[in-house]
Amino acid sequence: MIYLFTWNSDFLVSENVFKWKNQFIEKYGDFNLVHIKQISDWEFDSYSQNILSSSFLWEKKLIIIDLHSELEEKISEFLLKILDKIPESNILLFNYPKPDKRQKLYKEIEKISEKKEYNAESENDVINIIKGKYKDKISNSAINLLIRYKSNNLNKIISEIEKLLILKDYIEDSDVFNNIIPELEESIFLLIDDILNNDIISAFKKIDIILNDTNIYAFYNNLLANIRTSVYIMKLKKEKLSPNEIWNILSLWNKAFLAWKSYKISFERLSKLYLSLINLDKKMKSWVMVGTEDNDFRFELESCLLAN
Repeated sequence: MIYLFTWNSDFLVSENVFKWKNQFIEKYGDFNLVHIKQISDWEFDSYSQNILSSSFLWEKKLIIIDLHSELEEKISEFLLKILDKIPESNILLFNYPKPDKRQKLYKEIEKISEKKEYNAESENDVINIIKGKYKDKISNSAINLLIRYKSNNLNKIISEIEKLLILKDYIEDSDVFNNIIPELEESIFLLIDDILNNDIISAFKKIDIILNDTNIYAFYNNLLANIRTSVYIMKLKKEKLSPNEIWNILSLWNKAFLAWKSYKISFERLSKLYLSLINLDKKMKSWVMVGTEDNDFRFELESCLLAN
């Protein structure tokens, strides 16, 4: 039997693979368990032997293969050749989060496998997962703050909770605030939230913090990319597309929660801001700015935010 554990949540896919692995060991022991975590072409003969040979002494054998979307073609070809040769006594489980659905390998596995999808599409999904896993160990406000700090990335959120629980029996939002520093991408998301909610004063404060450790031009490029995503999302919302449709069209993955969010800024105002930021790049490359120093570029950038 072939199983495919997949979809957009690395954490949920991995957690359920782990459960299957433990259940198999409890019933059959670990002798007839093979977990291929990093497939490489120089071990093809060994893989074939492990995947295609029947179990020893026991009635079942479990082979787990971890896959990712950027597989080399020769690895895909190898797996395609053996898919129809799996013995009935063998259970082949593909651990394949965030697959490239265009790949021939994925399409073939999907055809012949029992597929189990594990999704964390919205902020509510993530909240429910955390509440289920850490019942009575973390406050709702701490969960919400972690989601903001880690941009709804479930893997990062779980990692931070595990670290905090080493020292704390119960996590409050103050524990998150005092011990966890938002990474650049997450800091940008917090800034974007302020911009999209027309809170420019708070946005300027976050820019001060971000630019203490980040080059102004790297910050600008990151800001522009995220504003662009927000423009696309709001445009599709105006066209009456559902959050699920938007998530699929834009391939948002761990940013899926953005399709469910609502903001105070209008689409027209956001579009105008985006065009102003693009024009700022043109001004820089055309040498028509006020000055050429980092502070001059920052002045122009903040002027864009104020003007829109």
